[in-house]
Amino acid sequence: MLPTVRELQEKYRLSPRTVTTELKGLVAEGLLRTVPRVGIFVADVAASVPDSYVMLVQSGQNVRHRSTTDRVRRGFEERVTELGAASACMDIDRALQLAQEDALPPSSGFFLAMPDRATDLVVLGDAATARVRWASIPMAGDSAMTVVDMVTADHVDGGRVATRNLWMRGHRRIAFLGLHTPADEQPGYHWSMLRMQGWLEVMSQHGERTDNLVFLPEEPPPSYERQAEWAAGVADRLLVRRDVTGVVCASQNAARGLVDALRAAEVPMEGWPAMVAFEDGTDRLDAGLTTVRVPCEDIGREAAQILWERRHGRLAGPAVDRRLPMPIIRRVDSSEPWGTLTSHSDASPAAG
Repeated sequence: MLPTVRELQEKYRLSPRTVTTELKGLVAEGLLRTVPRVGIFVADVAASVPDSYVMLVQSGQNVRHRSTTDRVRRGFEERVTELGAASACMDIDRALQLAQEDALPPSSGFFLAMPDRATDLVVLGDAATARVRWASIPMAGDSAMTVVDMVTADHVDGGRVATRNLWMRGHRRIAFLGLHTPADEQPGYHWSMLRMQGWLEVMSQHGERTDNLVFLPEEPPPSYERQAEWAAGVADRLLVRRDVTGVVCASQNAARGLVDALRAAEVPMEGWPAMVAFEDGTDRLDAGLTTVRVPCEDIGREAAQILWERRHGRLAGPAVDRRLPMPIIRRVDSSEPWGTLTSHSDASPAAG
């Protein structure tokens, strides 16, 4: 890695423009290469095989266009390429089978794109292999011998952002519609609990009681496809609460369940609560719904960055937990003129 532009300028007593121009020329000649967010390096023209980093996905998962995992993969691949390495995406069970047969190609690091199966991640590679998980729960028994880093969205702050948006719009009785159970025993829905924690913090800051404003299922949804159905069943209890004017929905499917329950109960739209949901980007709800977006591409990029830092000694010591901010996407309220023009259905949910 080369010194910074400032350091080169001071050492050789040159202007910043001269240093920058010369560096650009050397990059164009292939003698140097730039790594965004890292620095400028001497190009290793003799290297024939670059570092490789593997993203592991759920067995049988269809990494299709616009899916959440596919968005993460895109960010991962882009950042790996920027870092001068190569990437691969592999079914985790296939990777374990190849490892057992001693046929898994060498890799500089593995990125596990699911919240569980961390113990499987540990058996891949050797002591020098970097490992990172897309998860919000630390790995049990993590030690300096098997460091497994984490990267995820900051779900707690996302819950704060969603609740503040409704509060600033004048709503005071703001409910939370989640997908985790009161016991929170399902790692796959831990993100719902964290988003509720952010909601609770903001409500408590404003002195609002929250003990009767949480609506959760007794059992977790058995699959992604049935989350809206589960949320609709829970939302039936929410509909009788006429004092609730705003709802933070733990996900797009939770919001869909609430909308389905409102329509099934034939509640007129002027009586619907305002909603803010969380958007993973796989598909969009009706146009009039404000959402807090999961930064999928950034998660993939940060996972690649962590692997590269571990591989090249820029990151050492205990496992790190990097949580990325979740931006809010404010959309025109369905009651406003623009909302009726941009709606894709005959009944859009009220925006936050």
